[in-house]
Amino acid sequence: MTSAHQASTGAAGPQDQHDAGAPCDGCGPSRRSFLERGTLLGAVGVAGTLGLTACTDEIRAEDNAPSHHVGGSPTPAIDLADLPVGGMTSVMVEGRTLLISRPAEDEVHAFSAVCTHQGCTVAPATENGEEVFACPCHGSHFDVATGAPYGGPAQKPLTEYTATVDGDRVLVTL
Repeated sequence: MTSAHQASTGAAGPQDQHDAGAPCDGCGPSRRSFLERGTLLGAVGVAGTLGLTACTDEIRAEDNAPSHHVGGSPTPAIDLADLPVGGMTSVMVEGRTLLISRPAEDEVHAFSAVCTHQGCTVAPATENGEEVFACPCHGSHFDVATGAPYGGPAQKPLTEYTATVDGDRVLVTL
C-alpha cells in the first residue's frame, strides 16, 4: 500500500498502527515498554538487595551474638599431642572453624572463629608478646581463655563451645 493510496482510501498502513515506530504489531515490546519493565525489575532488585543487607546486618548485630553454644554431642576436635599446654590453634570440626586454647594440662576452651563485630574469621595470633585470638578485618582482639574482647570494635565475646579433655584428645560439643 502506497502513501498516495492511504491518503485516498483513508486506510492506515501497518506502520501507522504501532507504538513509537515498532516494526509490527505483536512482534514484541516497544522500546518504551521494554525500558519501563527494565526499570521496574531494577527497582525490585535494589529493594531485594537492601532487604538482604538489613537481614545480614541483623544477624551480625552484637545483640544477636550468642555467648555460649548450646550443642548436641561431644565431637573429637584435636589430639592433645597437637595442642601443648599454653598453646592455641584453629581447627575445622564438622564444617565449623573453631579456636581452641589449652591454658593448663586438663583445661581447654573452644570458641567460634566468627568475629562478633562484623563476622570476619578470627585466628590465633601473638600481639605485643601476648597470645590472642585476633580479627584481621578491624583489629578486634579476644582473650584465649574467655573469648572476651579487649581491643578493637567488638563488644561481645566469641561464642563459646563446651570443650573437655577426654584421654588424649579434646572433645567439643557441637
